[in-house]
Amino acid sequence: QLLRAQALDADRKPLIVMTPKSLLRQKEAGSAAAELALAGFEPVRDDASITQPTQVKTVVCCSGKVYYDLVEARGDDRSVALVRLELLYPFPAAAMAALQRRYGAAQFVWCQEEPANMGAWTFVRDRFPFARRASRRAAASPATGSSQKHTAEQAALVAAALRG
Repeated sequence: QLLRAQALDADRKPLIVMTPKSLLRQKEAGSAAAELALAGFEPVRDDASITQPTQVKTVVCCSGKVYYDLVEARGDDRSVALVRLELLYPFPAAAMAALQRRYGAAQFVWCQEEPANMGAWTFVRDRFPFARRASRRAAASPATGSSQKHTAEQAALVAAALRG
């Protein structure tokens, strides 16, 4: 959908898509052919599993593959809505305002895998009133250098994002 929107845009600009290779193999990260043919690009993807938005206490917004870790960790808990920002710039302010109206008094949380001083946080925090951030602590490097430490940090940031 993103490529189609880019191709149809009259104002030609370079398109940069940054995604880990693991998402190319992940079935849930793909779109059905009908969705590609009929639907348009959605800069913000709301949680389709939420049927009673007034009962949502926390809305976790994220971008990238951390979404799939959040989905797995959340399980059947529908007091937490998971929202993906598929486009960060220009910031989808109207779509985010619509989410605020839909979820009423829910707390909005930004979640990212990257350290606090990296990733999208420094961009989105000035554009939307997130109550808090769940991420790795600020660091000079985006990687820990240890798969065990990475796994532990990932589990901790996902748990922090989902707690109310």
